[in-house]
Amino acid sequence: MAKASLGGHADFNRLWAGQTISNFGDKISLLALPTIAIVTLGGGPVEVGVLGTLRFLPFFLLAPVAGLVADRVSRRSLMIIADLGRFLALATIPLAFVFDAVTLPHLYIVAGVVGVLTTFFEVSYQSWLPQLIGAENLVEGNTKLQISRSLAEAVGAGAGGALMQVLGAARAVTVDAFTFLFSLVALLLIRHREVRERVEGRKASAAEDMKEGMRTLFGTPILRSLFVSNVVVNFGAAIGDALILVYAYNVLGLSPGQVGIAWAVMAVFVIAGAVLSEQVAKVLTLGRTLVLVAVVLGAGYVLAPVAGAVGGFAGLLVIQAVLGFVSPIFDIHVLSLVQGVTPNEQMGRVGGTALAAVYGALSVGYAAGGVIGEAFGLTAGLVLAGAIIGLGGLTLLLGPVAAIREQPGGGQEARAEEPADGGPADEDPADGPERPVATITG
Repeated sequence: MAKASLGGHADFNRLWAGQTISNFGDKISLLALPTIAIVTLGGGPVEVGVLGTLRFLPFFLLAPVAGLVADRVSRRSLMIIADLGRFLALATIPLAFVFDAVTLPHLYIVAGVVGVLTTFFEVSYQSWLPQLIGAENLVEGNTKLQISRSLAEAVGAGAGGALMQVLGAARAVTVDAFTFLFSLVALLLIRHREVRERVEGRKASAAEDMKEGMRTLFGTPILRSLFVSNVVVNFGAAIGDALILVYAYNVLGLSPGQVGIAWAVMAVFVIAGAVLSEQVAKVLTLGRTLVLVAVVLGAGYVLAPVAGAVGGFAGLLVIQAVLGFVSPIFDIHVLSLVQGVTPNEQMGRVGGTALAAVYGALSVGYAAGGVIGEAFGLTAGLVLAGAIIGLGGLTLLLGPVAAIREQPGGGQEARAEEPADGGPADEDPADGPERPVATITG
């Protein structure tokens, strides 16, 4: 029996549409808030740095808490509250402009509130997706969502710049605010309702629930292996990303226009990698794909200085194409595999803890990249970054992940466990077949 496509899945398409629009809006405010700080309020690098920190630090600090909450209440409701809160927070900026009352502390508060709410939204949505679309559709669903994020990365900043030029920065933030309202409406139109976990007689404290999530994450060989690999890969990638732009300007002597072209090429190949991620895993098997793309990603950073020395601008284009192509393949399949093997009632805690660790690795990696590049040079830093990424991929050989053939729910065995009619969308997992597991090579 062929796997059903998400093309006719109305609820997923509503979620996808909402996320696509809000992803584009996100890129507008990421550019508009610093612009207001610099152009209108006379801020500098410190103020811009504070805005960026307040936007992303909550992922590191609060993702485990967000996961605990997402496992205890309705994840869809959390997402709706987060969208409403982000809309209201961003809407205060154009309102303040009307009364000539915008200040840097106001921008800081908005950035912090949006960061906190985005953390709760992202953890909830990653936890909710498997129940919404089923384990067998996770790769397709994550691929489509990744394509939306990639398109937003590719054209969102340019669209944001154009909007600021035409409307002004404050009105551009208004556009972003309404994208969250669009996402909220899309969520309200979703008909699927979560099946609450049966908790009669349950008296577990928040601390006990957190410990349970930790035991699942670190006690499940597949999840533990993916966690270690993902943290190491992201740490190395952050070091490389902190250095490669400096390398392009200071060593290769490229102009801003050439750098923009190189990063645009990368964005195009990110989309290509996302589109082809499922086909690549079918050809190579899932486990081999994860190991190989991590090693290739690391090799890209290692070879960047060589490509630059030999090919200059053309060499950087090749490297950016390689990095762009393999990155989404790794991200899509890691996320789908985590979602596929984690018990639904623990999805928030497991995902939140992993997300906090990944953001922590990114934060430390960017800081380490600057120190390493300054102390040992850009070339040595890029080589080290690539080596760390490759090591992260090779750690998968030490656990069961490298032997996995395909995603949970994607194989003949998993399909055979499903009801003949596919079962109702809101069927209680406790009354149906067991959660499918990844197929391992013999």
